[in-house]
Amino acid sequence: MRGREIESRNGARSRRAGPVRFKTVPRDSSSQDDRNRTPGKPKSRQHPQRQRPTRRNRTRDRIDFHQRKRQALDDIATYRVVSVRDLVEQRFGGNAFAARKGIDALKEDGWLHEHTVRVKSGKSFKVLFASQKGRHRAWGNRQHDQQRYWSGLAKPSEIRHDSTVYRAARSEIAKLEKSGSSVKRVQLDYELKSQVSKIAERTRARDGDEAAFDAKIEAAKQMSLPVDSNGKIHYPDARIEYQDEQGSHGRVDVEVTSDNYRSGSLQAKLSAGFKLYANGSSAKRQLSSALGIKDSKNGSRGGGAIRDEELFEL
Repeated sequence: MRGREIESRNGARSRRAGPVRFKTVPRDSSSQDDRNRTPGKPKSRQHPQRQRPTRRNRTRDRIDFHQRKRQALDDIATYRVVSVRDLVEQRFGGNAFAARKGIDALKEDGWLHEHTVRVKSGKSFKVLFASQKGRHRAWGNRQHDQQRYWSGLAKPSEIRHDSTVYRAARSEIAKLEKSGSSVKRVQLDYELKSQVSKIAERTRARDGDEAAFDAKIEAAKQMSLPVDSNGKIHYPDARIEYQDEQGSHGRVDVEVTSDNYRSGSLQAKLSAGFKLYANGSSAKRQLSSALGIKDSKNGSRGGGAIRDEELFEL
């Protein structure tokens, strides 16, 4: 037997069979096993290796699954409609299995609904929207009192566009959070239009149509919404209000453009400081053309006053 000697009960060595006990012999440093050891590799007894983190330690700093579900419901109720694909990336770290588990749990609780959208190309994608019960639930878990929540779908024809607003807004929010700012509220164009409309209607009931138009324009200016020479108010798809590390308040207006936007409208939104996101390659080409930006392959650009980070393709 390797590494052991056999001794009889009286301590003398014997080759005869009989009752024996085993005595462990310390391993010699020049043994065959040590000669096969990788040169220079420290022994674990002398230099213990760093222990790998346990499963519990690895997940200690991760977001709790229930917290992910709360964030998902809050996003859906805030932006009214969110695609499943975007929610997987934004709130479940790209884990489709965990996302499906969370979505199904929210659906079983009656807090959200899932809808399939089909496009002209024949392809389809799934979107999520909050139920009335889900909107109330999001309101109960709100972090900011001024945040407004939504339920149901607004216009079926605008679902594809509206679902991309979430992706664009989350891109801007990521930049704000990276710089140390904290988001206080997200307002959709529905809410901004409603605020302006209420002011105009109150004025119309009291002073007539002309006074209502003037009140509408004044309200838009007070809300820092751009108004063109024809009196048309340009609303962003989403307005993100935030507070920076110094305590100052600011906002970011996000607009998702399509290939049917007119050049004048794009220029007005750009001049107002909107962050423009192109919804698809066709919209990106149209936006680039309207703003005088030449193809980057040519290595030149026109006179459009636009920074590189303001033009994105969703």
